[in-house]
Amino acid sequence: MRHQKTSIAFLFLIFYVLIINSASGIDQSWSIYPEKEGKFELKYPSSWITGDTFNESNEDGLKFYTDIQNKSQTNEIMQVGIGHRDAELVAPGMNLNTTLRLDSVLFIKKFKDELQNFSVLGEPNFNKYNINGHPSLYFEFSYVKSLVPKKGFFIASDINNSIFYILFEPDQSDFIKTLPIANEIISSVKLHIQ
Repeated sequence: MRHQKTSIAFLFLIFYVLIINSASGIDQSWSIYPEKEGKFELKYPSSWITGDTFNESNEDGLKFYTDIQNKSQTNEIMQVGIGHRDAELVAPGMNLNTTLRLDSVLFIKKFKDELQNFSVLGEPNFNKYNINGHPSLYFEFSYVKSLVPKKGFFIASDINNSIFYILFEPDQSDFIKTLPIANEIISSVKLHIQ
C-alpha cells in the first residue's frame, strides 16, 4: 500500500512538471526571424505567423500573430521595430539614463493618445532587461482593443541613436501564460545596428 502511494505521488509530480513545462513554453518549437538587412534577429514560436517583412519606415514595426484568425482580425501579440530618435530631442552629451527616461515619457504619451483606456501599471523600470547587453526601458500597461482587455509590456533600447523596441500585447487573460515565451524571445535578441 505504501509503495502504491509513493508511485501515485511520483506520477502526480511528473504530470505536474509536464504541465508547468508545457505552459511556460519550454517545449515550444522556435523559428528565427532574421531582419533582411541584418540589423537584428530573434527567435519566436514556430506556430506564430509574422506580418509583412520588417520595414523600418513602418511606425508599427513587424507584427507577430498567434494564428491566422488573429492575423485576419489584426490582433497581434507582438511588434518589433527600430525607430530613429528626433535629433532635436537628444542634447549633445546626454547620458543613456536620461535618454531612456525621455523615451518613457514620449512612448507613454503616444500610447495614451492612440490606445483606448491605456494605463501604465507601476513605474517604468530601467534595469529589468538588457537587450543584447544594452540597458532598456521597460513598463507594463493595459488597454482595451475591440472590447478585449489587453495587458502587456514595452521594452526599448537606445542603440547608436536608434530605438529598438518590443511591444508585447497579449489578451489580459493570456499574459501570465505567455510571459515565459516573451522572456525567451527577449533573451534571444541579437542586435547588429551600426
